[in-house]
Amino acid sequence: MSSAQIPKREIRAVWLTTNYDLDWPTKPFKTIEDICKQKENLLNILYCLKEANFNMIFFQTRLRGDVLYHSKIEFMSSFVKHVYSEEMYDPLAFVIKECHKLGLECHVWLVTYNLGPVKNRQKSYCSLTVKQNKLPIKKYNGTIYLDPGDPMTNKYLLSIVKEILEKYDIDGIHMDYIRYPEHSENFPDSDTYKQYGGKENKIEWRKNNINKFVTELYDMVKNKKKWVQVSSAVAGVYTKLSCTNKKYWTAYEVFQDPDQWLRLGKHDFIVPMMYYSNDLFFTFIQDWQTRNYGRLIVPGLGIYRLDEKKSNWTLHTITEQIEYSRQCHVGGNVFFRTEHLIKNKKGIMDVIKNNFYTYPALLPSLVWLKKTPPDPPKHLQLTVLDNFILLNWESVKCFKKEVMFYNIYRLKNRGADINDASNLIASRVETHTFSIPIKDSSHLKGCYYAITSYDRYHNESKMSKLVYFQSDF
Repeated sequence: MSSAQIPKREIRAVWLTTNYDLDWPTKPFKTIEDICKQKENLLNILYCLKEANFNMIFFQTRLRGDVLYHSKIEFMSSFVKHVYSEEMYDPLAFVIKECHKLGLECHVWLVTYNLGPVKNRQKSYCSLTVKQNKLPIKKYNGTIYLDPGDPMTNKYLLSIVKEILEKYDIDGIHMDYIRYPEHSENFPDSDTYKQYGGKENKIEWRKNNINKFVTELYDMVKNKKKWVQVSSAVAGVYTKLSCTNKKYWTAYEVFQDPDQWLRLGKHDFIVPMMYYSNDLFFTFIQDWQTRNYGRLIVPGLGIYRLDEKKSNWTLHTITEQIEYSRQCHVGGNVFFRTEHLIKNKKGIMDVIKNNFYTYPALLPSLVWLKKTPPDPPKHLQLTVLDNFILLNWESVKCFKKEVMFYNIYRLKNRGADINDASNLIASRVETHTFSIPIKDSSHLKGCYYAITSYDRYHNESKMSKLVYFQSDF
């Protein structure tokens, strides 16, 4: 794939699962040595993703009524609880810090209504959470759910998001299971409907319960930290289309209305879980893109289906979906799960790194939140040391609590275009210095370097002045 076909801006994300021994951690923390080992494992995952030019992590922070951070509301996951103390280890604080060092955005992934199975073989803090917070719950098909129709549920979930917003420097809130269960005709909420349903029919009432939460969530986040993005994982199909007779469940059937969330401007992007192949993927990605209302559609790809024990998809099935996503000009892709990338299942990581994510990428601009680009960096200087080039520049002044990042470009000549993805060598750099091994530029004999500013809304400044490097090789 040529550099002209690789977009300079797109979301390249993963769901990093922390539940059920899936992506990380692989076993509970029981000793200090376990913490060190699991930190190392997590860093290896992040480094691997960074090397492949991913730019966003959805870190599963709320599992099933338990969490992976120091909370005054819910219990720490049993994977950490054995040796946990706030001073010793806070997994969320750790992953945010390390993501930001690498230029990765860290979005907290929160499971919404689903509190897990009624009978859980593993130690669970779900029942303690429910009892301590006096939560309105419903049991249905062997699973415990928060009751979306009870106003206390919204208040409770918003308190969790508020706690995270106030304590951590996150880049996004990502909601999962923000829906009623599948086949919910007999979901036991008749008492709640009788109390709060008013004159609405039950279908509209259920849908509006979720819509109300989405609105309250978005408004609260933007009032506190406008730059924090709000997204949700939603059903892969919005509504049935006449062009296909295949069986699939839809957002409508679980009372999700992401079309309305986007139309009313209450989400920054949505991630349809499009774990389908062939026409079920191609047809519905087109349908989603017609519903973006100027926001972002970011299809979630089910690379777990490459597994022989799942659907045993061919590698071509996934690469075709990435190609088609780009053809449809969606906002990027999210991959489920991280483990299949890290273990390079059927060569998936190799082909993504070498054919699709060949260069770094900026994230799409959040122009509905802020349009004005920042000022360009000033006083860029280049120093040649023994084995590397050192770039340094003057930090751009920021207002209020905003933070500024920087993007680094290597240009073959003065007329080269920074909109060409192949010229971008680093993105979202936190510092105002950057080192480059000389061997990376030596093959060019001579080249120019430039810097741009990059804010938390993904707006990019004009280019700084150019500095020249002459190779002696």
